Amino acid sequence: MLTIIWFLLVTFSLAASFVWLLDHNGNVLITWLGYQVQTDILTAILLAAFFSLTIFAISYLLARLLAIRFPALLRLLFKRSYTKSLEKLVLKHRHGFNAMTDLLLALEISDKKSTNELHKKFEKLIKHAPLNDFFLGKILFENRQFSKSAEIFEKFSSNPHAKILVLRSKFEHSLQEQNETSAIAYAKQIISVQKDNLEVAKQLFALYKKHGLWQDAKNLIREYGNEKFRDELQKRDLAVINAALAIESYQQKKFLLAIKHANLSLKAENNFFPALEIRLKSWLKLGLGFKVSWEIKSLWKNNPHLILAEIFDLINRKSSAKARVKMMRGLAETNSKSVLSKLAIGIVAFRAGDYQTAKEFLIVSLLQQKTYRAYKLLAATEKALGNAEEAKKNLIKRDMFECDDHYRCSSCGHLSSKWSAKCSSCDTYDSIEWSR
Repeated sequence: MLTIIWFLLVTFSLAASFVWLLDHNGNVLITWLGYQVQTDILTAILLAAFFSLTIFAISYLLARLLAIRFPALLRLLFKRSYTKSLEKLVLKHRHGFNAMTDLLLALEISDKKSTNELHKKFEKLIKHAPLNDFFLGKILFENRQFSKSAEIFEKFSSNPHAKILVLRSKFEHSLQEQNETSAIAYAKQIISVQKDNLEVAKQLFALYKKHGLWQDAKNLIREYGNEKFRDELQKRDLAVINAALAIESYQQKKFLLAIKHANLSLKAENNFFPALEIRLKSWLKLGLGFKVSWEIKSLWKNNPHLILAEIFDLINRKSSAKARVKMMRGLAETNSKSVLSKLAIGIVAFRAGDYQTAKEFLIVSLLQQKTYRAYKLLAATEKALGNAEEAKKNLIKRDMFECDDHYRCSSCGHLSSKWSAKCSSCDTYDSIEWSR
């Protein structure tokens, strides 16, 4: 504002002086080398200004020529002026470097107010556009103005390090805008040119987990090693990631690959049930029913679950109803104390079409433990037997209990018959737990 006022004041003074000269333009007599010239004052002023500018231009041109061709001679002729000018320049740069030191220290502790003040001071002392642009971009980045910092760093188009800073700014801007797809793309570009940027690699790993990109997450772990992700990656994460990959392979009918991933999951966390389930189903698809049967019998003794009963029944699905129930009873007897034993037999009998046997075992199961699932299945059994009234009573009793399924989200309570690495309802990672 002060500059504008000064500019207007000077302009007004010059204009007023010029107008006054036009109104009071007298005559002058110029005498030089015996010659006399009579002219008006305004013309004399213009001639004087012209000659002054001409002399200045010639002097400047000669000085430049001397500086280029004979710098030593120039320093000799204008030693005092040159030395004084050089001293001023050195002093100015010294103050500039002191300001730069203070600026770097302020940036290091993220002091935003001091950083902005010191940057303005530095710009006045050091007139170097690339250096000033770098500090401006750095300040904008620290102030989380990532889109603006990207624009500044893009000025250094030929510098490979600046390209990384541009990508980093765009990566952080994408995270800020919650555009995680773009953030993943930028993070991949960053670690492709700067492999030792572990901070971005860890952020990328978190994004992979959040979006269920398990193969990419595993490749990232393989590239950097487990030690690099010690804080972010626990054995549980390895179990979850490999179990998720096992499910993907199973769905794609790549059963050998599914078994491989399931084994890696179980190696990270022994008895991780989702991995056990996929491995058993994959063995069954490969025709290894005897191995599945032996494994389920071993698991049922210490860790019974209805999923195991369902898989066990799949082995015998081509047998008669009586044979299927008999085999299930044989499995249940290996852990007769479990409250799931009678329920498992009832489920198999119902699926085999032996409704009377199913009813008997479901009633016994309800005497041991009343559950939503047991009442629901008993209602369906009574309906199949033609007892509509009993079916209605059981449905009423069913509604008195909380709905259950094989798996439940510990975060939002969402139920699911199948395991997944993240909840389909609340997108929470590793929150799906199997219910007993």
